[in-house]
Amino acid sequence: MDAEHLKIKLEKEIRGAVEQFQEREDITCKFGEPSVAYVSVDDVRFDMLFARGLNGHPRDIYRPGRTIILYYLPFAEETVRANEESGAPTEEWIRCHYESLWLAMAVNQKIREVIVGQGRLISGLSNMVAWDDKHCREDWSFKLSAAIAGMGEMGPAGSFHMNGKYGGRVGGMITDGMYADKPERLEGEQLTKALDEILAPCLYEGPCSEEMMQACPGNAITKDGIDKAACRDYCRNFNETTPVPEVCGKCFRFKR
Repeated sequence: MDAEHLKIKLEKEIRGAVEQFQEREDITCKFGEPSVAYVSVDDVRFDMLFARGLNGHPRDIYRPGRTIILYYLPFAEETVRANEESGAPTEEWIRCHYESLWLAMAVNQKIREVIVGQGRLISGLSNMVAWDDKHCREDWSFKLSAAIAGMGEMGPAGSFHMNGKYGGRVGGMITDGMYADKPERLEGEQLTKALDEILAPCLYEGPCSEEMMQACPGNAITKDGIDKAACRDYCRNFNETTPVPEVCGKCFRFKR
């Protein structure tokens, strides 16, 4: 099967996994149409993220890897709006945080079945609950990979925005198959600028708006920036093991 037909099959299976997942009696959250993208591990921005200590390197995690298969699973619009209007994270938002993790596991299984069926190698990049408490971040960021792939852009507290919307989960798998476009050749100032454009919206240093400060129930935001430790400590009330900002999401909608 050539690359284009494989992508068609993958995307069909991912949509089917989402539909099947939402038919389960134990699932209460609603998800929108998933999006899929592919990015080459040869993109030199991965090298720079690794060199700056901001993310793991895909080849360091899985040496045979050539392509990262990424997907975005959006929350229903009503879930996002309700969380914006509440003073603290809503029960539905928190529930969707966990259910989207279960959904990602189901999607990963479908991706694995398709890729293995083609005789290719495939691996996970993270168990999606690995947490670096010292640096207040996940060990591996699917969101940064998605930004490199051009799916969307980063936002406050390391959030991910796609088509102007931010509620959802980004996940992915890595394979030895070559399904991504050849990355643009970047070097020197051009490379630094390309990476900084991705990172700029999610830097924790200020400035932050008054509206953004007031939206934070954990008092982790000042005009000078976002206190990672304070954010982590507040989010730990809702996810003790992996206190990611996504479990709250109150500041995500702002442009700083």
